[in-house]
Amino acid sequence: MNWEVRLKIKLVLLLFIMIACSGNPQEEFHNLHPELAQKMNSKISSIYEDYNIYGDFLLGVVNENGLVYSLAMNRNILAGKPATLDINSPIYVASHTKAFTGTLLKILEEDGQVDLNKSMHDHLPEITFDGSIDTKAITVRHMLNHTLGFTSNPLVWKTAFLGYSNGNSELIDDINSSYRYDPSHQFRYSNTGPIIAAMVAEKVTGNSWKKEMKQRIFLPLKMNNTSANVSDFKLEEIRPSIQMRNENEVFSSGFYKQDITMSAAGGTISTVNDLSKWLQFNINRETSIIKNKRSFDELHGQTVQQNRTYFTYKRHGYSLGWDIATYQADTVLTRFGTYGGISFHLSFMPARKVGIVAFSDEDGLHRLPHLMANYAYNLLIQKPNVEDIFNSEKEQFVELYERNKKDPLPAEDMLFKDSQENDKLVGRYKNDKNWPEIIITNKEKSYEFKWGVLAGPIYKSADANRPYQASLGPLMRTFAVHKNNGFVDSLFTGSLKYFKAN
Repeated sequence: MNWEVRLKIKLVLLLFIMIACSGNPQEEFHNLHPELAQKMNSKISSIYEDYNIYGDFLLGVVNENGLVYSLAMNRNILAGKPATLDINSPIYVASHTKAFTGTLLKILEEDGQVDLNKSMHDHLPEITFDGSIDTKAITVRHMLNHTLGFTSNPLVWKTAFLGYSNGNSELIDDINSSYRYDPSHQFRYSNTGPIIAAMVAEKVTGNSWKKEMKQRIFLPLKMNNTSANVSDFKLEEIRPSIQMRNENEVFSSGFYKQDITMSAAGGTISTVNDLSKWLQFNINRETSIIKNKRSFDELHGQTVQQNRTYFTYKRHGYSLGWDIATYQADTVLTRFGTYGGISFHLSFMPARKVGIVAFSDEDGLHRLPHLMANYAYNLLIQKPNVEDIFNSEKEQFVELYERNKKDPLPAEDMLFKDSQENDKLVGRYKNDKNWPEIIITNKEKSYEFKWGVLAGPIYKSADANRPYQASLGPLMRTFAVHKNNGFVDSLFTGSLKYFKAN
């Protein structure tokens, strides 16, 4: 046997020994942080007990090797009862979708299908604003980093809550006819830009942005339980948005999104398991779906300044889909989301190669995922004053929780009951600005208010100017009606006026 063969055998044996001794990532992580699991479980259990929390909580820690720790908690788990909540439970990520959308547009640019420096006029000449805004000065990059300078309320409301029936053409009509413009083009967070960027993606590819997202991001990263369509899941398995009337009485529970209200600014359902793969991709700056590592300079680097503080995060920049912030002297990239009672957290620290995904779904607890994510980070970093930091941040969590409790949900006796007089509200209401119609029906001795795709019961309101309120899941909407000769002829909600059609 010559020396070359012997050397090859030794190298193979050495590689085998290294693999055998390496263990799995979860075991390695536990060995490095043996107390983390106990401390995390103790903290979340105490919070659930102290505040009688009913809903779901999930958290996962991810490093360059993938998901290395996870935690699930709800009232059943706390009581030791069977529960279906785990890392494969479908959860709504809300505005974190913007990070996916920014990545999709960067992928399309790498493929030569989109130039982020090209203008709105080049891609979508149908958006004109009747010549009042120079669309040649607004680029695709501006759409992604919230500096396009305008927003459209009908577009935002239809894509997030109410739905629409005539595709992008209806939304473009809304943009042209109803918009607010800021000529400074400073950073101003909005859903509008990413939704228009998705229209650009659809125009250059000939596919829906949802199909492009699936083909170019979700499937290549093996995020097989992730989709931008609600219809791809069993509705009862998606973790719901929950409102509690008191500690033991659920006021409402449901997932109120439909396919039409899943937008490129807030329209993805995933799992902690799948999101760990997305985090791992970003932590490692993988050249898989992205071909050139330099593309991460814009995906993760600052493209525009901002100066805002959200909870404990001092945000100083925005990339093409991530807030760039400082937390406890570390740079952290974050992209969170809320919808109704749902609060979603996803972040990572590039220098430390670690990230967190966290989720809760009970209204009033929107800071809980951030509080627990911070505690996990500080345990991992081994901050000497980790408990002091947690207690200080917990005060902010409690402050918001207590504030929300002071705004109680309507009691059962406030339900608007059927009567001959109240039946005058029943009917179909139209708006002359192309907002979705409102339909009020008598339903099981009470009344239902349906606005676009959202629907819910009507309650009496304490507001004398808006004596009715409709519980629509993610929205509590007050309204008033006008009567002419004893008959209802119009309805007012917010700044909108509707006319009764029948």
